[in-house]
Amino acid sequence: MADEPKPQKTLADHARGIAALPGEKFAELKAYGAEKLQDTMAAFQSALPALRRAGYEMREFEVELGLAPKIIAHFTPAATHDAAIVEAREALKDNKIGAAMLSVLARAGDIHRQIKAPGFSCGHMEIDVGLLPAVRLRYRADELE
Repeated sequence: MADEPKPQKTLADHARGIAALPGEKFAELKAYGAEKLQDTMAAFQSALPALRRAGYEMREFEVELGLAPKIIAHFTPAATHDAAIVEAREALKDNKIGAAMLSVLARAGDIHRQIKAPGFSCGHMEIDVGLLPAVRLRYRADELE
């Protein structure tokens, strides 16, 4: 008789498990999240000069708190050239978070130039800097600018 596969836990199951953690373990998780946020913030801030030289100007950022805290950075789209990207990649080779941000911004820039939406232009790019980086392109009606 073959072993039956264990059913996958749902998000609700995970949430109930976390809620059932003793106060000590929850405090430990909270401290770990705060430490990871500080590490991420330090790498994030040290990457900004190289990103700026590559043509990506950060306008603002947000911090989202949770079990996996993250930083959400808002950049204005910019025309970049290959030499600036190569220089920034070299500057960020020892900064995993900065290198990931540059890679995501460069790819988003390529996609942003391909999207044709008459009457709209890309207002800014948002990057979720966390365990799994993600990027959003935000478009605004041209007459609103």
